[in-house]
Amino acid sequence: MDERYEIRIRGFLGPLLRTAVGQLRYRTLPSQSTIRGRLSDADLERLLDRLDRSGLEVVCLSCVRADSSAADGVSGPARSQDRADATSGR
Repeated sequence: MDERYEIRIRGFLGPLLRTAVGQLRYRTLPSQSTIRGRLSDADLERLLDRLDRSGLEVVCLSCVRADSSAADGVSGPARSQDRADATSGR
């Protein structure tokens, strides 16, 4: 069964990693990026391994309950500003 996760990393997702997150939502924050979405255990392990091999530090990994207010950003599409920020590296 897939769980909803939020992964916060130090740094920014480059173009290859943004492609690697696929259908997951990503958002760029000051000096951090957040990845949110549903992942199986195997998918989570692969993503964490990919982030590690890319030299990115995972700051926080949270399993987000569906009824949690933090899950709001998971189900909706990423805002265009979030993607624009990620593309520009801000």
